[in-house]
Amino acid sequence: MRASFILASLLALTLAGFEPIAAAERIKTPTGDLRTATLSDLKPHSSSSKTYNEFWTYQFFLDGNVQAVLNFSRVNLGSFKAPVCGADFTLLGFKGRNYSVAREYEKRNFVFTDSNQGLRVHEKIWFDGTLPETHHVRFATTKKEVSYYLDLTFTDILPGKVWGDGMFRFGASDAMGIFVHIPSAKVTGRLAINQDTVAVSGTAYMDHTFQTDLAPALVGAGFRYVTQGGSLETGYLMDPAGKFERIPVGYGLRNTGGTMTLLKPAAMKVVSANRALGARVATVLEIQYQDGSKSTVRRSEDRFQQSTLHEFSGFSKIAIKGFMGGEILTFKGLGKLNGSQSVAYNYFSVE
Repeated sequence: MRASFILASLLALTLAGFEPIAAAERIKTPTGDLRTATLSDLKPHSSSSKTYNEFWTYQFFLDGNVQAVLNFSRVNLGSFKAPVCGADFTLLGFKGRNYSVAREYEKRNFVFTDSNQGLRVHEKIWFDGTLPETHHVRFATTKKEVSYYLDLTFTDILPGKVWGDGMFRFGASDAMGIFVHIPSAKVTGRLAINQDTVAVSGTAYMDHTFQTDLAPALVGAGFRYVTQGGSLETGYLMDPAGKFERIPVGYGLRNTGGTMTLLKPAAMKVVSANRALGARVATVLEIQYQDGSKSTVRRSEDRFQQSTLHEFSGFSKIAIKGFMGGEILTFKGLGKLNGSQSVAYNYFSVE
């Protein structure tokens, strides 16, 4: 695993601080209302800048209180290094242990095929299937004498949803796209670490994001959350970087009586915070939606904490932190929505 790829992979999902601004650049939210996702949403979008990054992110909640996060990525870091593609996999609570691995490949390995809606970065790392009817994910690799294997088939897939054109525009030149391709689905298959292989079942969520610049240049802080059990609610909300106006970026989905509702954020507020990895990190985030509803997400149990610079030290760490615009901290775990409903969360912060 190349440390630079872990760093780049997390950058495109990351968020930075909540500082006031003097002269704010405008943020424009998507045009249109809730619609069904299409193949053109799922496909790779036009790589329009030297720091363009794109991610397809899965959240899995499996038997035995096991969480997993899987990212497929293509990453551009400008003059810092040549464009690459790859995938990273985080497994939480498997036989009482956590695991994390990332793989990086040359840009030419990145292939998307329209006919089967398939994306492949390696012969053993891919997804395919014609959504929302079918979908299949495989991740298999060995690194540092540890073998990882995940093979899941999706059923009962809720159709993907997008807020209008899915585009959030930052100032005059930058943009971020957010598309929810699998709000919820059932999964069955196999999971293995080394020779310890188990049959698993559970639920899944998948979204797809791209952005024209590295995340610290665009966004400030936020949460991705997915309910576990009970009524479905998902949200991917970010606070813009300091030079932009204080309009939340992202949106939520709520399934009420079989009808999916778009949740447009109006405001976000950090209700409480604690110290983690040497930084002040939100423990309770309150999201006010435009329809008058409110969602309060509590970061109750971090099962995984990591800085993207954990493999660097000394001058290398200082140089990379300067280039990237900060040290990226990531927190994955289990929490509560509105004080009662269980959620899996993925929180990011730049310090």
